[in-house]
Amino acid sequence: MLPRHPRGRGGFATRGPPRKSPSPSPSPLETNEFFPSLLDVLKVRYTLQWKLREGFPVELIDEIIDDAEYWPSTEHHMEEGDQHTVIGTDRDQVLLKTVPLCYDRKNLEQPSPKQLPHRGSHPCRKIVFHLSSHDQGSSGSFNEEMYSASWTWFDIEVIRGAHKRNMYVNGEEQELLEDERGHVRRHFEPNDELLLPRQTKLQVNGKHVRKLQNNTIVWHYLDDIQYDSHEAHEIERTKGRGQSTLDGQYVRDLEVGDSIALWARARFPGWTNHVYRARVRVFWAV
Repeated sequence: MLPRHPRGRGGFATRGPPRKSPSPSPSPLETNEFFPSLLDVLKVRYTLQWKLREGFPVELIDEIIDDAEYWPSTEHHMEEGDQHTVIGTDRDQVLLKTVPLCYDRKNLEQPSPKQLPHRGSHPCRKIVFHLSSHDQGSSGSFNEEMYSASWTWFDIEVIRGAHKRNMYVNGEEQELLEDERGHVRRHFEPNDELLLPRQTKLQVNGKHVRKLQNNTIVWHYLDDIQYDSHEAHEIERTKGRGQSTLDGQYVRDLEVGDSIALWARARFPGWTNHVYRARVRVFWAV
């Protein structure tokens, strides 16, 4: 468990000041940002602990690594060849599932796959989502009110202990959730929790906007915006994110072996979710 201390407005964090602005801004999906490998991070830790004359204590090394956000990560893309996926009315489809946290994809088909080095049972530090999508479009342009009454959106679902569920067989990824391919058009009762976007949604498309929307959503373990705050309400209204995804709890709750499924959804006649690219990068502490 991550060491936590309470801070203002009922939130919890590990170290450092709360992050107050996790709201996304449209940006291209390609980036030249450097992402350290697991070996890079282990080398830095070794240098700080053993190669300096005095050698830093482990606790200080942990703080340095976390403050610098120098974490290994894995990235997961929507399946190659599915560069334009269309989710039709009253259908849901999994765009991708991440490799279980702190596991190597190459070893997951072995009887007892080994865990990658990590720090604690809740080592996840950050999750970055990149989405390029739009709804069926008609007219309109980008504006702060376009996320209200929008019926195409994205959710995440955590698959607990995915490393134990034969996620890969003979090199092929297996379906772990019901109707991942979205072949079945569902009938939703008025009280069905998946009928409408919830406060736990990842992102909604701007309604009736055919122009491609590039959204980058960052979840960080130090996020601390409470779901019932004015700030959370404004982010949902102006950015299309779920109010209940802004406090960092999703990141802090992820356990070793958990996988994240990214769902795309569409509801009501005439509404379709057009997805061109989807990418997720998961960072963890070592």
